[in-house]
This record gives sequence, structure tokens and C-alpha cells, in this order.
Amino acid sequence: MMTNNGGFQSNFPPNGGGPSGYDSGYNSHGNGFQRSQTYMPPAPNFPPQQPYSPSPLQHTNTYMPPQPNAYPPQPNAYPPQPNAYPPQPYAPQPNAYQAPPSFDRANTYMPPQPYQNPPAYPPQPAPYTPPPQRANTYAPPLQRPPTIYDRIGTPSQRGPIPLSNPNPMPYPSAPYNPPPSYGQMGGNFNPEQDCQVLHNAVHGAGTDEQAIINIIVNRNVAQRAEIRNYYKSCYGKDLIKRLKEDTSGNFKDVVAGMFMTPAEFDAMCLYKAMKGAGTNEGVLIEIIGTRTNEQLMQVKDVFQREYGKSLETWVKSETSGNFRNLLIALLQCNRSQNPNPDPNMCQNDAQALYRAGEGRWGTDEATFIRIFANRSRAEMGMINDCYTRLRGGKGLLKAIDKEFSGDIKKLLETVVGGLLDPAGYFAKRIREAVKGLGTNDSKLVRVIVSRSEIDLRFIKQAYQTIYGRDMLNDVRDDTSGYYRDILTGLISRC
Repeated sequence: MMTNNGGFQSNFPPNGGGPSGYDSGYNSHGNGFQRSQTYMPPAPNFPPQQPYSPSPLQHTNTYMPPQPNAYPPQPNAYPPQPNAYPPQPYAPQPNAYQAPPSFDRANTYMPPQPYQNPPAYPPQPAPYTPPPQRANTYAPPLQRPPTIYDRIGTPSQRGPIPLSNPNPMPYPSAPYNPPPSYGQMGGNFNPEQDCQVLHNAVHGAGTDEQAIINIIVNRNVAQRAEIRNYYKSCYGKDLIKRLKEDTSGNFKDVVAGMFMTPAEFDAMCLYKAMKGAGTNEGVLIEIIGTRTNEQLMQVKDVFQREYGKSLETWVKSETSGNFRNLLIALLQCNRSQNPNPDPNMCQNDAQALYRAGEGRWGTDEATFIRIFANRSRAEMGMINDCYTRLRGGKGLLKAIDKEFSGDIKKLLETVVGGLLDPAGYFAKRIREAVKGLGTNDSKLVRVIVSRSEIDLRFIKQAYQTIYGRDMLNDVRDDTSGYYRDILTGLISRC
């Protein structure tokens, strides 16, 4: 049956009825499809669905009490799992803060705890105790000819050069005291008679060089100074100028130098090294780097008096850089004279030298200058020992060789050698003057004249020990004439 309802043609009765087993998909008013009243047959080939069965834990209907300081419950959170890992108790740590029994950590203010110092380090061994000092004594003979680096660079070989005599011999701190026969020539010393001999040697035609040599070789420095003064009172002329007029060459330099005082001779050598174009740095290094405070003060006074200008001013104008700084520091004559060094101070100085040189990138020259210019001979010996222990057998000379170069390196090595092994240092200078082709006569004259009454006999023994050669023979082979006679005479008589 077809009815017209609201313009829509339907095959169902007006009351919503329909064929048997079906409900109408539209209401009686035709206002849309009613799904709740409509049977939906299963789709073909679709597996049957399992009925819904709620879980034993009805999370939505279970009360969960709020936890202190817990996160707020999250919607659709993951429910607690059965057989979960139970919470573990917190194991107390040693030395931890212990809360009182009624302590509520969640609601209790925790004041900041003061910093506690860590436990102290275990006690350290006893401080370094230096071995008994051997200052001013010679070491026993070595098994092999040593080098200057060996003698200064290791504690067992530090100090003056060893002699063939196993008994220690004191090293002279004052001018050498000559043997009884020294300064005598056929009787008691008579300055008037010596002046007459010298006057006859240079007066008239020709010169009696042998008479001059005999006077010089057989008189000490005090006696030669007296002869010089007496000669001027007898003949009205300066003896040195008179001798220079009748002699020449290297022989003249030796004769003039032997009638000068040591300070006058050093001042003259320094003046010649700096005057004119260029500077002979080797002379500055040898003299300023090896002289004592008293010797340098006398040289400064003589230089000012003879040449009208201070030695320090002249050195400043002729040198530069750290080489000049060390020379000026040495000329202040402030080196300590302490014969009993402080072990702690020497240990600190050794560590400071290591930090200023081998223990850093670059070199702190100021630290080397400060220590090398102001420590006494005994203190430098102990500093060298401490540094050698610190560096496992490498002494100060090894550090200088590694960290420095040029003139400053030579001056630092000279300061160490002049303080710890002066005889070995000057033996090396003489060897440099005579070895190879030719002879460095100025160096040879300067060393022999300046050390003739200080330590020349020790230098001769050091030369034999270091090089296995006789210094007298080497000097004789490299010189000639009266120049050879006067040098060999001085070496033989020392």
C-alpha cells in the first residue's frame, strides 16, 4: 500500500509498522532514521565479538588516597601492576646527617650545612736533610778524567777540582800565600836593589829581558808594588811606562800586567774590551762573572779613577738584554757571604729555578738573575745539589744549557763555574787558548797574570786532571822567546 506522507511515498503503514521482523527506520512524522529501534543484521564473514567483561580492578571506582609530595593523579594513567617490584629501603651512608626520631623530611626545613674540610693528608716524611757540606775542600780523585759538567752537575763531584792527593786541601779564599822561597832572589828582599837592576835593564842600548823576568818571577804582588813605588821616587818615572817603552808584543803585556795591582789589571782589561767599535763580551764574562764582591768593588774604584767614567755606566752602554741585566746585578756586589746555607732556602731556590726554566713553557730569566747574583758560594753549592736531586742527576749547568743561549748562557755558566769550581773553570780557559791552530794570547796572558798568586797552582793541577796533559808543556809548545820564558817561569814558581 502506497501513501503520500508529506510528499514522501512509503510502502509501510502509517503507524510505523512494517514487514514482519523489521521496525521502520523513520518515525511516523518522517523526521529521520531511528537507529536504536532498528535491527542491524551481522555483516557477512565478520567474526563474532566477545562480550565485554570488566577487569577485577575497577580503577574508576577505586579510591586512591593522595600521597605526600606525589604527582597529582593523571587522567587515564597506567594502573598499578600486580607483583610490582617493592620499594627498597634507603641505605644510610657513612658520616651522613642523622635526622632526629621525629624528623619529617617532607615538612622540615633543612638549613644549609657548613663546609667540612676533607680529612688531612697522611704525615709526610721528614724534610730534606742535606749531606755534610764539603765547601772549601777538594773532592777525592775521580775514576776517569771528568768534564766541567760532571764536576758541577752531580752532588758527588761538586766543588773544586779533585787532586791526585787523596787528602782534602783547603781552597784559598784569600790571595795565595807563596812558599818561603817565593819572593826571594839570592837573599832578603831589597826594593832599592831591585830598582837598580830594572833601571840597568832598560837604560842604554838594548834591553835585558832576562833580568826583568827574574825580578817578576821571584817577587810577589806586594813586593812588586813596593818596587814600582820606589822606582818613581828614585828615578822620577813610572816603572810601568818605562818598561813599556823598552819591551813589545805579548812580553810587554805580561810585564806591565805583573807590576799592576789585580784591580788595575782587571780594570785595564775591561776598558780594552769595551773601547772602540764592538765589545769583547768574553772579557766581561770572565772578569765580572768570577770576581768576589771585594775584588769587583776595587775594580770599580780603579776604573772610575783611571778612565773618568763608572764601570756600570760603560757596561750599560755596551751590552743589552738579560746579559746586561745580569752584569749590572753582579756589579752591585751584593752576593751573600754566608758560609752556612739554609737548607730550606736552598731547596726553595732550586724549585724556583726549575719552575722558571725546565718546568714551564719559556724561561723566566729574572729568577735566574736574582739567585745567581746574590747567593754565596756555599749556598750555590747546596742549590746545585738540591736541583740535581730534583731533576734526577741533572744539575744547574744542564738546565742553563737547555734554557739559554748566547752571552747570557756563557755568563750563567761562568758564575756557576767561578763559584763551585774556579780552578776547573780557568783550566778550561787556558786549554781554549792553546789548543788547535794558533794561540789566543790575550786570553792566555789574562788568566795567568790575574791568577798567578791566587790559584794558579790549583789550575795547573786541575788542567792535568781534566785533560790528562801538563799545562806547563802545552804553554811552552804554543809560545816562544821571552814571552814563553816569563809565562813558564810564572807557572813553574806557583
